[in-house]
Amino acid sequence: MSAIRFQQMVFWLGRLVLGTVFIYAALLKIASPREFADSIAAYQILPFSAINLLALGLPLFELACGLLVVTGFYFRVGLLGILALLAVFIIAFVLALLRGLSVDCGCFGAHSWFDASPAVVLVRDGLLFGMAALLYRHHLRGCRKAIIPSSPQSS
Repeated sequence: MSAIRFQQMVFWLGRLVLGTVFIYAALLKIASPREFADSIAAYQILPFSAINLLALGLPLFELACGLLVVTGFYFRVGLLGILALLAVFIIAFVLALLRGLSVDCGCFGAHSWFDASPAVVLVRDGLLFGMAALLYRHHLRGCRKAIIPSSPQSS
């Protein structure tokens, strides 16, 4: 197997894993919007009037981003959306911890085993952010090679 083919396979697998995680998380939140709204409220960041709107809209955005990443259709847009979501999730979670709030991440629905401890949540989200950043970098490198022709070789 050539190195390029191996890189393509790893890139495809990364897309599949990252997109599937976001699709799965979105579907769990869509199935129980009240519990997700309660998770959002526990962070004490947003005004009460915005919580229900976010609880209904955020999972749809996550679902769309996950589908874009998995399918490759508008891949960069989906990946940027996931990077932005993860950055906001990490910042909100760290701020809640620094303020001494006991929050359920809410990432995979109410009381999920994925959200076992703050350390697990931070490591998991950090790894997902790193994976998304690497995928974005790899994608940009591939686009740049396709757009910028190689320099002519002298004979």
